[in-house]
Amino acid sequence: MKRISMLLLLVVLLLAACSGDDTDEVKKERVTPVEVEKVVKDDFVIDREIAGRASTADSSPVIARTPGELVTLNVEKGDRVKEGETIGVVDPGNGESQVELQQLAVRQAEKQLENAQITKEQAELGVENAEEQVNLAKDAAQSEKSQSSQAIEAAHAQYEQAQQLADQTKKLVDEGSVPEALYQQAQSRADQAKAQYQQLKGQQPQSTSAVAQAEAQLNQAEQQLEQAKVGVDQAELQVEQATVQLNQAKEQTANEAVTAPTSGEVSSLSASEGDFVTNQQPFATVVGLNPMTVTASITAEQLPLFEKGEELEVEIDSINQTVSSTIQYVSSVPDDTGLYPVEATVDNGEEKIKPGMMATFLLPEIVVENTWIVPTDAVVEDANEAYVYHVVDKKAVRVDVEIIESQTDRTAIDGDLPADAQVITTGQLTLSDGGKVTIMKEDA
Repeated sequence: MKRISMLLLLVVLLLAACSGDDTDEVKKERVTPVEVEKVVKDDFVIDREIAGRASTADSSPVIARTPGELVTLNVEKGDRVKEGETIGVVDPGNGESQVELQQLAVRQAEKQLENAQITKEQAELGVENAEEQVNLAKDAAQSEKSQSSQAIEAAHAQYEQAQQLADQTKKLVDEGSVPEALYQQAQSRADQAKAQYQQLKGQQPQSTSAVAQAEAQLNQAEQQLEQAKVGVDQAELQVEQATVQLNQAKEQTANEAVTAPTSGEVSSLSASEGDFVTNQQPFATVVGLNPMTVTASITAEQLPLFEKGEELEVEIDSINQTVSSTIQYVSSVPDDTGLYPVEATVDNGEEKIKPGMMATFLLPEIVVENTWIVPTDAVVEDANEAYVYHVVDKKAVRVDVEIIESQTDRTAIDGDLPADAQVITTGQLTLSDGGKVTIMKEDA
């Protein structure tokens, strides 16, 4: 009986102790540590995503200038090369006979040029001689003209004197001083002097035809000179062409170094050392990896979102990187699928972006103007209601809100919040309206 009484006493004391602890906890109110972030009043912008794919901006074939054996190959598929770097060496084979033939052609062309130059010199001498003959003929014509003028003047003077004498005799005949026969004789002499004067005046100097003949010979000599000059020009051109063909023959005879047409990666290689390569088909391909091209196909409704020269962000999922791109081409004509191709260039200096990687254009779009923007974690959704807590005098104050638009990290809401409100982003799930809180420092 005594043992039972002791057990009852212990139970009563234990219950009393527990009742005392609960009373202390009620008296001491709980304070919840929280993290906060200030609300922002701004336009709510989201990124509209349009899927595309990365591709090489430049793909260059590697072709030998002359056909022959690929005696040296310095690269393998996948190697990186720089523009101008030697990829291989081609031996065109035996071309000595071709060089000898071209050397003979050069000598023949040079001999023809020499003959043409001699002909030109002779034509120049012929022009000089013809010019001298023209000058001599003109001098003779001038002398003959002077003598003829003097003879004409003398004949004219004789005619005038004879006519004057005949006129005087006529007067005397009219007066009856002399017989008519004297007048007839005087007039006859005057008529003869006039005929002689007119004959001299109408005569064509013989030197005139000599001048015309000399000038015709000069014209012919000048034409021959022009023909000789044309012959020299043609001969010089033949020498030049023959020399070029000789140099080409020598180059074809020598081994040729085939170089990379651009910097990039050897994406294909279809020949090995010892294989025969041609100057018609490429034996390798080099793709440039910087810059890269991002291509996408868009609908007609999306065309206004792209403008040539515009810069847009592009997300490369494979490397978890967002880069800047510049729009280079926006088609105004749809392709076979009915969509419009778009191309943009992306800097790829570190060559992390590979051809074929998925790339997403991020197009900023304002979906809500001038709205409250809070971290998505700050919004508590319970059944059909949504609310946030903001801190006022170290207490959590609940504000019911309407979710307008939501993204992973940011949400646009409508609610009665002050401009300087600090919404609770961590710890809000265990809060109640009016509960005490303490704001944790960022470095805590």
